[in-house]
Amino acid sequence: MKMHLFSGLALLAISLPVEAQEPDENGAVSVSGLITPRDDDGVYVENPDGQFEVTWTKNTKVTLDVNTRLFAGLEKGVLRYKVAASKEVIDFPIPAGPATGIVVKRTGQHLEKALKEAADESWIEERGLQVYFGEAPKSEQLPTDADPRFIGIWDGLAKPRTLSIAGKPYEVSLKKGGQTNALLFNVIGTKDCKPFINRATVIGKKQGDVIIADEIHVLPIGDQAANDDPKLRRYLFIGDSISGNYDKGLRTALEGQFNLHHPPTNCGPSGKGRDSIVEWLGGYQQKGRHWDVISFNFGHWDAGSDKATYQENLEAVIEELEKTKAKLIWVTTCPVPRGFPKSGGLDENGRAPKRTSGVMENFLNPWALEIMKRHPDISICDQWQFVKDHENDIYKDWWTTSDVHFGGEQATALGGVLADQVLKIMEMPTALAK
Repeated sequence: MKMHLFSGLALLAISLPVEAQEPDENGAVSVSGLITPRDDDGVYVENPDGQFEVTWTKNTKVTLDVNTRLFAGLEKGVLRYKVAASKEVIDFPIPAGPATGIVVKRTGQHLEKALKEAADESWIEERGLQVYFGEAPKSEQLPTDADPRFIGIWDGLAKPRTLSIAGKPYEVSLKKGGQTNALLFNVIGTKDCKPFINRATVIGKKQGDVIIADEIHVLPIGDQAANDDPKLRRYLFIGDSISGNYDKGLRTALEGQFNLHHPPTNCGPSGKGRDSIVEWLGGYQQKGRHWDVISFNFGHWDAGSDKATYQENLEAVIEELEKTKAKLIWVTTCPVPRGFPKSGGLDENGRAPKRTSGVMENFLNPWALEIMKRHPDISICDQWQFVKDHENDIYKDWWTTSDVHFGGEQATALGGVLADQVLKIMEMPTALAK
């Protein structure tokens, strides 16, 4: 497995559930989270519910869990895996020979729909795809209620990708939209379950306090520290697609002063943050993986939330952030422009009126600031106020649109505002002071 650099930011909305599930009727359990070190016979998986001890056996199957968009990096004999929100590319050798493709469907109406699409369009939706490299299918079939699986020979180099069943090729894709992940077998093994740079979903059975793994689905998140300059401070910025908008401006403003990192995902709503924060923080207790500064925001994806849920999620995130001993910055949520409908009041369940003009200033930002007042060591970067203060110059046109995102000079300015706040709390010269 080789690592390379790749230019560009790819904020794929990849996420894993992180809660520990109760055993099913067969005694199987599932737990997901960040892989941390144990010994040669297993790993720990950490998430907000705690640390789970995992042991593997010679029968444990280890799969590579990939967003199917990354099949664009599939070449003969190798998958060039682009780590989201990173310059890192990991080369995974692919076994030679045929590949068995299995697409699992639900029964009932879902299966009827899938069979009709296969018959009428020669198309199978890619969701539920499993690929066994280096293995020819023992049998090929269309799904039935008794066995709801498409099974055939998968060709990942065909354009579009295909699954051939009894000699008939079917397109396998997401041509009708969305995204999904696939499980790739026979690509990696237990030696690839390396700590701090992978997430995993473990399926197995409990023996006492240990999970004996039947399957481990590994999702690489990249080595946050691999390309760091050890002389520079480490800064993690957490946010949704708006943070992707100002990414370039922020990095440019802090170039040569910080090693900047973003979680390998669109951080989305506060609930996702609550579930994923342990993974995003990584092994910060380890040398070279600590955080000096962390900025964070959740807002646009919570525009239809209620106050109690939103604030509980923020408190849970802050509890984990404070453990790092990093300087913390809350970034207020930028406005929703006036091209959206005007914000009303809360609904009968106390939920904010979703993405409407005024929802941030009336609800989400005040709710968040109530929480930040309980944590006086958290500083505030008020991006909302910055956009408001400049509504008659650089954001004049933006305020009339129905798009919350920013580009060009507008995005760069937001990055600069946050960069100045980072430099200020680290007592370093800011652009405003120069």
